[in-house]
Amino acid sequence: MLRALSELYAIEHDALGQSARDTVNALQRLDRLANAPRPLTGADYPRDDFGEALRQTAQLVRAAVGLEAATIDLGGWDSHFTQQQLLEPTMDRLARGLAAFHRDLGPDMARTTVVVMTEFGRRVAENSALGTDHGRGSVMFALGGGVRGGRVLGGWPGLSQDVLEGPGDLPVRTNYRNVLAPILSSMSERAVVARTFPDFALEPIRLLG
Repeated sequence: MLRALSELYAIEHDALGQSARDTVNALQRLDRLANAPRPLTGADYPRDDFGEALRQTAQLVRAAVGLEAATIDLGGWDSHFTQQQLLEPTMDRLARGLAAFHRDLGPDMARTTVVVMTEFGRRVAENSALGTDHGRGSVMFALGGGVRGGRVLGGWPGLSQDVLEGPGDLPVRTNYRNVLAPILSSMSERAVVARTFPDFALEPIRLLG
């Protein structure tokens, strides 16, 4: 099929033909990679959809097919009930998956940046069901190419009642866009960053070395 498609679009010289040839070339490279021996990295991915998605993403990075961005979901964080029993195994899956991804990529990690973030946080106080409800308390992780790691960035206001806002929420100290902006700017022109975060006054955090 790939050979037939390659021959079909070889005679086309417009934008569609070029796009088709690029696609066929990427598929051929992925096919060769899939049939090549796996690198002996010792990467031990979680045996679930999250681990498989990480493994496939690492495969795409190593294949150098032009991958610019990828998103991977890990559910199970909505801990309104029995939070400790819910979150401990989920945090373990996240940690083991990221460790395997880092080990699998090896030197290719230098040109790869990973950001871990959530779409919602939690409130400070425990509810009556031994869980926490939706709120602002959250965290982001960054690792990989150019990241100056080993640091915790962002001020800590404390947990006194005069600091909390609304129904027991932490005040917002870091906007996620200020974390993503320096990473995007390292890969794209300044205009791309402005279009990605329109009508927002960026104050990028210095994540990269």
